Amino acid sequence: MNVELVSAGDDDRAFVQDLGRLYVYEIARAFGPDPEWAVDKDWLYDADDLGVYWRDGNHPFLIHADGRIAGFCLIDRYAIAPDITWNMGQFFVLGPYAGRGVGRRAAVLAFDRCPGRWQVTQVPGNDPAIAFWRRVIGDYSGGDFVEQAMPDPRRDDEPRNVMTFESPPRQA
Repeated sequence: MNVELVSAGDDDRAFVQDLGRLYVYEIARAFGPDPEWAVDKDWLYDADDLGVYWRDGNHPFLIHADGRIAGFCLIDRYAIAPDITWNMGQFFVLGPYAGRGVGRRAAVLAFDRCPGRWQVTQVPGNDPAIAFWRRVIGDYSGGDFVEQAMPDPRRDDEPRNVMTFESPPRQA
C-alpha cells in the first residue's frame, strides 16, 4: 500500500474530530470492561478537543493509504520529558488498515518529516499501543530510545509510558 501524510487543513478539523470518537473507542477496546471506559445510552465516546493541533507550530495530518483516508497523525510540541522538539499527540489508524503496515509507514513519514527529539506517550494498560510503538520506534531508532513512566502534568499527573528518541536516527 502507498502511504502518505497529507496536511490537514481547517476544513478537515470537524472530520478529524469525528474520527477521534473512533480513536477513543479503539483505546477503550484495549482496556476491556473497565468502568472508566463504559458506554452509556449515548454510546458515543467524546474525544478531547483536537482543534489544538491546528495552532501554529503543530502539524495535523491525515493518513492516506492508496489514496483513501486511513487515519490521522497529530503532532505538537507538548513535552513531558526534557528537551523535546516533537510530540506524537494523537495517532490513529482505522480498523481496515490496522495490521497492514499503514501505521508503521505513517509514523516513519512523520519522524522523517519532523527531525529532532521526539516523545511518544501511551496510557499504561494500552498494551497494543505500547507494543506498536516499541516495535516502530525500536526499528526506526535502531534500538536507541528511552522508555520510562512519567507523570503528565496536563492530566493531573496521571502516569504515562513515555518513549523518547532522535529523528533522524543518530549515525553509529
